[in-house]
Amino acid sequence: MNKKHVISILICGLILCFLSACGAGEATATQEPPLPTLNCPFTELSWNASPQDAVDTEGSHYATYDSVYGGICYTWPKEYNGHNGTVKYMFDDNERLMCVAWAYGSQSADELYELYNTINTSVNDVYGESGYNTDRPDNYGNVWYLQSGDIVLSTMITSDNKALQYAYLHPEVSNAQPVQNQE
Repeated sequence: MNKKHVISILICGLILCFLSACGAGEATATQEPPLPTLNCPFTELSWNASPQDAVDTEGSHYATYDSVYGGICYTWPKEYNGHNGTVKYMFDDNERLMCVAWAYGSQSADELYELYNTINTSVNDVYGESGYNTDRPDNYGNVWYLQSGDIVLSTMITSDNKALQYAYLHPEVSNAQPVQNQE
């Protein structure tokens, strides 16, 4: 092979590499990044789940109401951590899962506080200390600010109602950073 052929082959190779890299960059730029995993202990669904997936998983006996995300919230009775509560799947107006929550009501503030401590400890063991904590006798909770979506553990105790909610939020509806207390 003479020198001109070698240079021509090298130039063609460089042009092919350049064109391949440009094409790959365009394909990558138009693809949406994959959703983080929903690592929730009271459901096996993913953020890609549809309302039908929730029905297939939890059963056909459910209730619905309007979701705070513009779609429908589906609820089922569900036992978690030895307590019979309610699991909620909240969808937006495009039927995208935005929040999964488990709620539990009790007549006993002490029982709620014990359950709260159990769940709080298990989440701390996995994700570390929360980025936000409110410790009031009637309303206490923690928020873990994660790239995979916030985790919110909260309680409300009044003379009429005593409830705990443990929620996993889709990254799109999660806070990028802790919100300061507004008092």
